[in-house]
Amino acid sequence: MSYTKKVFEDNIIKNVQQIVSTTVERNNIMPLVDIIDSTFEILEGIKKFDLEIGEFWNEITSDIIASINSATSGFYRQGIITLRSVLELGCMSLFYYDHRVEFHLFKEHDAIADKYVSKLIREYNFFTTKYINAFCKNIREIENKEDSVSNYLGTTYKKLSDIVHGRYKTLTKKETLKIEYSQEYFSDFIKHLNSVLSILATMYILRFGDKTNLKIVELANKSRTVAL
Repeated sequence: MSYTKKVFEDNIIKNVQQIVSTTVERNNIMPLVDIIDSTFEILEGIKKFDLEIGEFWNEITSDIIASINSATSGFYRQGIITLRSVLELGCMSLFYYDHRVEFHLFKEHDAIADKYVSKLIREYNFFTTKYINAFCKNIREIENKEDSVSNYLGTTYKKLSDIVHGRYKTLTKKETLKIEYSQEYFSDFIKHLNSVLSILATMYILRFGDKTNLKIVELANKSRTVAL
């Protein structure tokens, strides 16, 4: 099939419009709206502590909207792939908040962006119990178990990486190229979205001690890593 403007409109544009309508009809979209709202609240919260680090969250917020837009349009794998970027940028923002020299090199000297989540945990003890204890002294009283946050973070990152790198079981177009609505794939996207945003919300609250926004606290509690 040769691609023409007419073919593109019929097979992509109109099809996607139908998938969006079906997604909205068959699902409660309000949790997605709440997640976007909570992301904006975290963005504003971080800017109160550090405007430069808040720049990361401008990008994160844009990526979250793009991810949700992809998934509601039938591009489920692409939506999840974007979530790994969200998780990486979120972790980078908090890492650079704590490591100002590295942030200076990253921003002013265009240092390579190699602070992958797995590397941060492995080489910097990022958000392990010992790490969190530097700014949250009662972490051992509220965490689900030792290193619950970093373990959840590492597991979430691994699952997303499997999808990004195309592990066979994660592929969604093995049998057909057609773009179509799938309740199964949309539900799977929602699970990944909740995993990413709940752990980032948890890390935000722990790092800045900000529990004033009940929506963010509710989102963070979905990770079940700490009792907030």
